[in-house]
Amino acid sequence: MANVKGRRPRPLTPEERKSLTHGDFWIPDDERAVYKRALEALTTAKVPFVVAGAYAIYEHTGIYRKTKDLDLFFEPAAVILAARALRDAGFVTRLEDPHWLAKATAGEYFVDLIYGMGNGVALIDGDWLRHSRQGMLAATPVRIAPPEELLWHRLFISERHRHDMADILHLILCVGDTFDWHRLVDRVGPHWPLLLAQLLAFSYVYPGYRSNVPAWVYDQLLERARTESDGEPENADFTRGPLISRFSFTIDVREWGFTDPTVDLVRAARAKPEIRAIVDEDVWDERSEERWPSDAASFV
Repeated sequence: MANVKGRRPRPLTPEERKSLTHGDFWIPDDERAVYKRALEALTTAKVPFVVAGAYAIYEHTGIYRKTKDLDLFFEPAAVILAARALRDAGFVTRLEDPHWLAKATAGEYFVDLIYGMGNGVALIDGDWLRHSRQGMLAATPVRIAPPEELLWHRLFISERHRHDMADILHLILCVGDTFDWHRLVDRVGPHWPLLLAQLLAFSYVYPGYRSNVPAWVYDQLLERARTESDGEPENADFTRGPLISRFSFTIDVREWGFTDPTVDLVRAARAKPEIRAIVDEDVWDERSEERWPSDAASFV
């Protein structure tokens, strides 16, 4: 693992990647049977999806993490088909949060049907599928979410009880030298400071593997930071904190008077025709009414 001065660090071998975990991706038999039933139902119905979450991180890094659910990502247009296929397979379908999340449950186990970001920044789009790779889960062929999109998604997860920095840094360590960095930088767009922060953390944590990130990425993002610091101050009463942690920045909005961009983002997401179609469909056995505010301001 040690870097040889003057040479490009070598990639981690499959054996080294596997050594980062305490074992293969193991799922208890009863849980595995539920996931297999869900995956087969979706495959038989020809519903396009990718597997994300802990299993996708394992596929790209070798790191195993016990989980009690299965994260499947869909474009919004596929969600109704997915819910119908899962209900026909015996699952109970629940519309959890209308602009991004539904669930299909079987006893104590559940499958998350994710079609957007909770903060309203984006919906899942075709690039998740176009750049996915083949994999196997519960003896079923599946498509694994691409590492670039996984990293982008995790930039916005910084809650007190869950912070995904380690996943991001491990993705860069294990497969960063194969990233489509142009696509990732374009994907991140105006949220580039979050990416820059993680890249600086990566260079701190893994100084011998800085070359996993092309120099032009650092240069471009650092130049943006310099340019922005020389510009006019932004609205002092505005905070992007709730985009990365609703819990930690609640006080900023409710007590300190900061403006929260998630209010408008979530409202705009819920107004999209593809989201309204999901909400209006009769495929849902249950709906989480407490997450259906009449005013999106209560989202915070």
